[in-house]
Amino acid sequence: MHVIDYKVYIKILGFLTLIEGLGLVPCALIAKYYGEALPFKGIATISAIYIVVGLTIFTQLRFRKIKLKFHEGWLIASISWIFCSIIGALPYFFSGQDYSFISSFFEASAGFTTTGCSAFDIKFMPKSLILWKSISSWFGGIGILLFMVSIFPALGMSCQSIAVAEITGPTVAKLDAKYSDTGKFLYLVYISFTIIEFLLLLPALGWYEAIIATLSSVSTGGLVVTTENQALFASTYVRFVIMIFTILSSLNFCTYFLILQGKIKEAVTNVETKVFLLVIGVSTMLIALTLKISGTYSSLWQATKDSLCQVVSFIGTSGYYVCDYTQWPTFTILILFMLLIIGGCSLSTAGSLKVIRFTVFLNLIKRGIFKMVHPNSVKAVIIAGKAVPARIVSSITTHIMLYFATTFFSFIVLSLNNFDMETIITTVIGLFSNTGVALGEVGANGYMGMFNQLSQFFMAIIMIMGRLEIYAVLLMFSKSFWKVDSVKSM
Repeated sequence: MHVIDYKVYIKILGFLTLIEGLGLVPCALIAKYYGEALPFKGIATISAIYIVVGLTIFTQLRFRKIKLKFHEGWLIASISWIFCSIIGALPYFFSGQDYSFISSFFEASAGFTTTGCSAFDIKFMPKSLILWKSISSWFGGIGILLFMVSIFPALGMSCQSIAVAEITGPTVAKLDAKYSDTGKFLYLVYISFTIIEFLLLLPALGWYEAIIATLSSVSTGGLVVTTENQALFASTYVRFVIMIFTILSSLNFCTYFLILQGKIKEAVTNVETKVFLLVIGVSTMLIALTLKISGTYSSLWQATKDSLCQVVSFIGTSGYYVCDYTQWPTFTILILFMLLIIGGCSLSTAGSLKVIRFTVFLNLIKRGIFKMVHPNSVKAVIIAGKAVPARIVSSITTHIMLYFATTFFSFIVLSLNNFDMETIITTVIGLFSNTGVALGEVGANGYMGMFNQLSQFFMAIIMIMGRLEIYAVLLMFSKSFWKVDSVKSM
């Protein structure tokens, strides 16, 4: 019987504690710079504790070389995201702002899952905590666990199983011979995008707003727009930069590896990339024409600009808004929420179902119709001229069914708050897709502080499930998951 060494879990959690401690350092500096006395005291203390504890565990705890099993990778992924959200909640809780721990946990979960919604009124949040929200979104965008995939093999731990559990999408594309090299390439691209976008935004925004906008858009976590800086994001240039980097972060990161290898044609003609860009183009055209014809906008050019920004925001699951889309015609809002369910590409920072799953599912329906007419035929699901293996088709179908089953269950739970149906349905979809936008009581700014504490805890779990694509959390409730060595084939 395989028994995992408990030291593995402790070392992983120690590493995550260290990362969060280091991430809190700039937040403490910002609190000091802006004279936020109470947040500075809480953040600086927590940061120091996290760094000392994390560094001690990470450097002093040693164990023999091991190879994690895949079910252990799923378990570590779930524990890690919940743990990050718990300790990430303490800076909010001890900031002197009278935030409850449950609301703080919700806020931290929204950050690390790149959901972008908030249980607090963003207008009154200290700048240091807004920065922490953005930094936690940046960490969550590429996945903190990818750092472990790169670092831990050198310490005697094989982390391929963690990569499979954490990286969203139907498959994990192995870019190089080693998962550690894959991880390094992914976050080097991620860091490069961050630096380039910051430099592009700096001339148009103040340094603080440029940092917030960059960390939020690269991670597809959504912009932090307050009444103080709202005018800054009305700039066409700023919108364009943010939109471009949201698209880049929503594409499959394997695309950039292919470009680096000189396989530009293969990268551009990738079926997922083509479908993703096609959906953006068609949706923008439909929404812009509807806004013009309905008289919502007098200028087709302005309608197209706003439509494109909101389409990219929804399909990229970043959830930022450049206008009050809740006042748009019903047809346009319906398109936006359909895009929200589809989501971005696999192996990207975007959430929701993913374009490749949507593409396979449509082809599965097409095959089903064909077989109704030709019942004796043998026809595979074809994507880009290649047959998709039956096990992958089955896995995608199961995931989609599980996605909607969990969504409907969440409708029932949140309906106990007795809000209108529009609010409940769109809130669940916004949370589960890690977008954080909704209609009704929530509105475009994603404020969800009106839900009770128990609901906020449940909503935080929904966000984590959405980030880990359901399985990593639900598997922990499976009896066979905990008795993997004793399960026999039926």
